[in-house]
Amino acid sequence: MMLSNIVRRNIQRNFKDYLLYFISMIFSMIIYFTFASLQYNTQMKKAMANADMINGAFLGSKIMLIIFIGVFIIYSNNFFIRKRKKEVGLYSLLGIHKKQIGKMLFWETMLVGSISLVIGIAIGSMCSKLFLQLLVSLMKLNVVVHFEISRQAILDTICVFFIILMYTSYKSFRLIYRFKLIELFHAERKGEAEPKGSIWMACMGFLFIGSGYTLVILFEKTIKYVESPLNTAIYILLSTVGGTYLLFMSYTVLILKHARRNKNRFYNGMNMINISQLLFQVKGNAKLLATISVLSAVTLTATGTSSIMYTEMQNIKESAPYSFSYEQTDITRVKETDIQQIFNKNQKKHPVTYQANMEIIPVKEDGKGTNEYQLLSQSTFNTIAKDLNLKSIHLQTTEAYIYNPYYDEKTNGNNFRFKIGSEQKELMIQGSEERNITNLGESIVIVPNQMYEQAKQVIKPRIVTNINVKNEKESKELTAQLMNVISAPEKNAEKTFDSFYNHYEMFSGLQGIMMFIGSFLGLVFLCATGSIIYFKQLSEAYASHKYYTILRKLGLTNKELKTSIFKQVRFSFLIPVIVGIVHSFFALKLIVLGKPMQDMLVPILISSSLYCLIYCGYYLLTVQSYFKIVSQK
Repeated sequence: MMLSNIVRRNIQRNFKDYLLYFISMIFSMIIYFTFASLQYNTQMKKAMANADMINGAFLGSKIMLIIFIGVFIIYSNNFFIRKRKKEVGLYSLLGIHKKQIGKMLFWETMLVGSISLVIGIAIGSMCSKLFLQLLVSLMKLNVVVHFEISRQAILDTICVFFIILMYTSYKSFRLIYRFKLIELFHAERKGEAEPKGSIWMACMGFLFIGSGYTLVILFEKTIKYVESPLNTAIYILLSTVGGTYLLFMSYTVLILKHARRNKNRFYNGMNMINISQLLFQVKGNAKLLATISVLSAVTLTATGTSSIMYTEMQNIKESAPYSFSYEQTDITRVKETDIQQIFNKNQKKHPVTYQANMEIIPVKEDGKGTNEYQLLSQSTFNTIAKDLNLKSIHLQTTEAYIYNPYYDEKTNGNNFRFKIGSEQKELMIQGSEERNITNLGESIVIVPNQMYEQAKQVIKPRIVTNINVKNEKESKELTAQLMNVISAPEKNAEKTFDSFYNHYEMFSGLQGIMMFIGSFLGLVFLCATGSIIYFKQLSEAYASHKYYTILRKLGLTNKELKTSIFKQVRFSFLIPVIVGIVHSFFALKLIVLGKPMQDMLVPILISSSLYCLIYCGYYLLTVQSYFKIVSQK
């Protein structure tokens, strides 16, 4: 029989085992091809003012996918290799040369991968317009989408997956040279020694995770005492991941041993079999379950972050409270007539609902340095507070209130020092908020009226005009017309004019990309992690087949067998999901620092519910497959 016929028949005979692996690979390739297509898409490059943002986002996502999919394919392939060791041993016993057997395994792996690659690229190409339309909708771009296939995306996908498949196929080829014939026949009989749990290691795991969680909770308070907040974030990541591995490798063993010492529970029904099976399997499963927990946390964090960001469109008003803000300069005063004519031409679609000038005085903090602040009188602020949905402020003669759009260490009770001429002034900060008062991004210090009038006599004020119009989310043309008149002659145009639409377009584009990437990466991670647990459980099912055969001969019913399998498989699915949800909660709290809990709750519940629902499907599929394997005669 020719080698090609053997390869084809092996795939046909093992098709049921290959099916989930096959589907997961196709799905992974579709997502990777989609990201590659969007990265090289000419329509997106023309539609986006900052095309580098899209390229960077999709390039980073592709790198994450390459690493994750590579690990998934290699692990899944190891499952099939382990399952077929006895078959390989039989080929060797029949006199087939090791080189021929190695070639058979090599081409079998390459064939399955190549078929998945072709199908993945074909489906990805057919759905490319749909995915592009989805991204355009999420980014709120007015772009007419047409069908486009990128040769670069096809070559990119083929090269990446060809390298991964070559590596896994080579590992399959080398299998026959790594084991002796007797080892191949007795591969499934090798049992695990009873693991020894360490209380010290378990305590270290709790300590690492606890310290990471504590730093997340206290991050806002501790950030000003450390030189680099990034180092703190890295410690939180490493301590949480390291603690997770220590817990699974030690604490799970201690829990199962404690359950075994509880005689009343241990000798009740099938508990003796279930606990013993889990105890002897936990040594090999600990690293896998810890990895699944971490990946589950990554998945939930990615989907949760994208959901939170996409549902916070209303926060654009904190960075751009008006439809338009521009500083009164010599050029704008000359062109004031042209500006008014532009608003008059757009009166039907964008009628002006508010227009007022705001007077502010620039000062340097401590009278020196580059930190420039703008003094605003208390009376002026209280006049515009209602329009900005802010509370009025009542200051004593020695107090100030700060609105800063950027992170600032100033908090209540600290002092703000500045100079008026040669005179040093010092005010106590009554409160501070992280938001803008105009669209120009100034740091505003609200001071008592008397202090403001004193500063006005020495320092020339700046005049900022703030305007609101209706339908500001659709004011692209109006914004472009105003920018041509106001900003074109200015060297620092971004400091003299800005609009709500500019912020809205940038924010919508960023959040749309985040939502798109986060959702698809989450689906890939979810499918791959579910498949990994599935393959691991099936591997244990084949290894435990003879034990269940003996139990069935002793009178074990199908109902008792299914109950036993439900409990064992539940341990491998439930624990990683719970740990992943808890980890993702603290990760999201760190990512969306300073946001109220209620803003996080709904996205977390939605992403966690969908995650658990899909995992339930994998759980039921695993139980059914496990039962079929162990119940075979």
